[in-house]
Amino acid sequence: MDNKILEEILRLNKDKKPFCTVSKINDDNVEIIILDNKELSDIQKLAQDALLKDQLIITNYKDEEVIINPFNPPLNIIIVGAVHISQYLSKIAKLLDFDVTIIDPREAFASKERFPDDKVINSWPEDCFENLNIDNRTAIVTLTHEPSLDDPAITYALNSSCFYIGALGSKKTHNNRIERLKNSGFSEDIIKRVNGPIGLPINAAKPNEIAISIMSEIIASLRHHNYLDLDMRDDWKLR
Repeated sequence: MDNKILEEILRLNKDKKPFCTVSKINDDNVEIIILDNKELSDIQKLAQDALLKDQLIITNYKDEEVIINPFNPPLNIIIVGAVHISQYLSKIAKLLDFDVTIIDPREAFASKERFPDDKVINSWPEDCFENLNIDNRTAIVTLTHEPSLDDPAITYALNSSCFYIGALGSKKTHNNRIERLKNSGFSEDIIKRVNGPIGLPINAAKPNEIAISIMSEIIASLRHHNYLDLDMRDDWKLR
């Protein structure tokens, strides 16, 4: 591989920018494809598909077989509320290669002793979310049951490009949350982005089981890109 190409790959990885490498079958020459906000070319559309699927693609382009290899930035999960579920959710997320950030102004809960391997921010969501790198590789989860903590985080999440928003609470709690969001000016279609009650309906009872149900729903949203459009949540019989 050309040294200049290798240097560019290292720079893009360091800057956490999504890109793809493209090469012909049985050819050592490599080209880097970066998406931009302009109209995408045919090869950029193929690169976009590879990045979306997070999978290497072998396809035909201009009558030649090419390998399109995606390099996505790390996945992130932001957990608001340093509760017992968060400890399990953090461990599961790390096993799935997510970077984890814990946010809770209550230092007794959000401490390095309880979350030794995670980034811990002792702050209110409205005071720190602006400084976090929230993009379409980010999942945002609120677990406190406290509107003063959860609502600002959800509001910021709804105005972002994050791929998943989930909020802990019963159906009654979630219905009250929906009313507050409507009163804040969000439409019903936008509010549907909030997964609540959070998690896949596996009858989870213990904190570790709830964490599994949450992480499963996050992966479903990540890999099934029209997941929210299927009205699956309304059909789940266990809710």
